[in-house]
Amino acid sequence: MVPTQSEATTTTSPLYTAPFTGLPTANEIVRPAAVVKIDNHPRALPQWGINQADVVYEEIVEARLTRFAAIFHSNDADLVGPVRSARTGDFALLSNLNRPIFVNSGANAYTSRALRSVDAVNITDGGSLARGVFERSPAKRAPHNLITDTARIYAAGTAEGRTPPTYLRFRAEGDALQRATAVSGVDVDFGQIEASYRWDTALGGWARTQNGKEHTDFDGVWVAPENVIVQFVRYRQSPANPATPEPVLTGTGEAWIFSDGQVVQGTWERLSELDVTVFRSDNALIVALTPGRTWIALARAGSAEMVP
Repeated sequence: MVPTQSEATTTTSPLYTAPFTGLPTANEIVRPAAVVKIDNHPRALPQWGINQADVVYEEIVEARLTRFAAIFHSNDADLVGPVRSARTGDFALLSNLNRPIFVNSGANAYTSRALRSVDAVNITDGGSLARGVFERSPAKRAPHNLITDTARIYAAGTAEGRTPPTYLRFRAEGDALQRATAVSGVDVDFGQIEASYRWDTALGGWARTQNGKEHTDFDGVWVAPENVIVQFVRYRQSPANPATPEPVLTGTGEAWIFSDGQVVQGTWERLSELDVTVFRSDNALIVALTPGRTWIALARAGSAEMVP
């Protein structure tokens, strides 16, 4: 039987995919990426909105704690936070996103000056674009309670931002993960934060624990992204503060790519800050991830251990 026009329309493959998740979308997403600095101090837990982010970077900050740089694009979040301050290490995360929106609570004088030269729409608490964007939640104490939402972020910054490039590679349904071996998970020791991921078939992702406890968001939903990448990088001293480590995100290095209960041991490569980071397997082919969310741990060499 020849399908009717309406039947043919409903069975046609989507024309677009989200650049950060590889998931199908009914329409092309043309708004800029929004990168939000999110607190990971013990007093900031649980956070708002982290499960709605397409990509989340975890980076080391002072006192061997970590902080998240969460990229929102394909999904909206009713609440996001706690929003915290910028670091010089964030600049390299912004520079290849084609003028994203950068949401933060502020920065020291050096970082604030340097941020003016970064090609991003800067929404800083107290800044010119921040009117009505932020509020304080009564659920936590300052400074761990500054919150916002994606609607306010995009209302303030969309006009000045630009559409991001394709960011990661993803597999088509039914395609196997190449050059992969089965694995239970990975442990990453950042210092005062120990993050562990375990493959959970029921959740369809890598269930995260932090310092031995389930890492859930403010709604009680367990953090379990479809993909986890441990990107081994070198940290240097930030020019803004001798106590602040700054990840070096250009060059090459080792990378472990976890997806669908498996791991690919490969490399990462980024020739300049304008380039998108490429993750390759041991035969130099680009690794195609499972469509969905990705968390990227910016870890020091020797700080992670795979769990068979």
